[in-house]
Amino acid sequence: MTSDTKILLTGATGFIGGSVLTALLQSSASSLQSGPITCLLRGADRAALLTSTYGERVKPVLYGGLDDLKTTTAVAAQHDVVINTTLGYHSPSTKALLRGLAQRKAQTRRDVWMIHTSGTSNIGDKPITNPVGVREFDDLVDDVYAHEKALEAAEPYAQRTTELGVIDTGLELGVKTLVIMSPIIYGNGTGLFNRISIHTEYMKAMLQMGHSVVVGDGTGVWDHVHIEDLADLYRRVVLDVLEREGETLPSGKKGIMFSANGRHSWLEYSQLVADACYERGLISGKKVVHLSLEEAAATLIPRLRVAKEVFAEDDWKSAAEGFCSNEMTAANVARTLGWNPVKGNEAWKQAFRDDVDSIVKAKR
Repeated sequence: MTSDTKILLTGATGFIGGSVLTALLQSSASSLQSGPITCLLRGADRAALLTSTYGERVKPVLYGGLDDLKTTTAVAAQHDVVINTTLGYHSPSTKALLRGLAQRKAQTRRDVWMIHTSGTSNIGDKPITNPVGVREFDDLVDDVYAHEKALEAAEPYAQRTTELGVIDTGLELGVKTLVIMSPIIYGNGTGLFNRISIHTEYMKAMLQMGHSVVVGDGTGVWDHVHIEDLADLYRRVVLDVLEREGETLPSGKKGIMFSANGRHSWLEYSQLVADACYERGLISGKKVVHLSLEEAAATLIPRLRVAKEVFAEDDWKSAAEGFCSNEMTAANVARTLGWNPVKGNEAWKQAFRDDVDSIVKAKR
């Protein structure tokens, strides 16, 4: 792309978006220093902090929120690359961004890109209600899009619905799309605003219950990635678009990229929560209590804000099953781009202590 390529970031005040913005601004690449990064956000006070901190490196633009579709489309129409890190289950805003990018392409006659943030719960299984065997997905060889389509046809899931809508609408409008599908994201964020992962909601719920819990037998396996490693992946993707016109990036139905760099069972996860909370004197023991789906739906899910936003109350058992599901991915496409994550098992374990400290500090 040309030196006047314009970048728009949504979600700059969030955990992922703030960390991605930091990674982009700290890059020494000349292509990322040639112009400001536009940040679409709510709140004049937030915009002022971005400006006072980063100066001309950022260009805050205010809007009324995700449902302000008119402004979203109009702002996207002034940009060539959109990095979308807002709620992964808000379909109307993603389609507004895509419509704006399509207008930009019609004006400039150049390719435009949408980098969309999604999550690997989209491909998680149902080990209790519909066991079908555990498998690992490799984004370099597997048809993840087709698998998600089949899952969606059987049972819609808001985040997956949104992701598939991004891909299909992008193909319809001629906008190149790349989905970065992440597992549990841990570690301290590097943005100016929210620096705590959404997975800490699970930890907060356990603290409210007075003990650590796991749904089912805890043998389900999930992946994880450190927020700094993830932000570096976004940086590499953006640089590929800017410097090589995205020629090494997959897009459309093949444009689904994983970001995993570690793996754990749910029982291991819950034990790390128990250990960290016990060390801080917040719970009386390290024992992990096993919950049935019914028990989890009645005691755990009501304490999780995001689960209540995505699932109706009569579907909380389905939400609970996500906390014993399997989700295993091989992030090989990212590694073809030279992505080399550096945060390993020690960082993973330490993150639980750091998260507990952050939760306690926030309460104070």
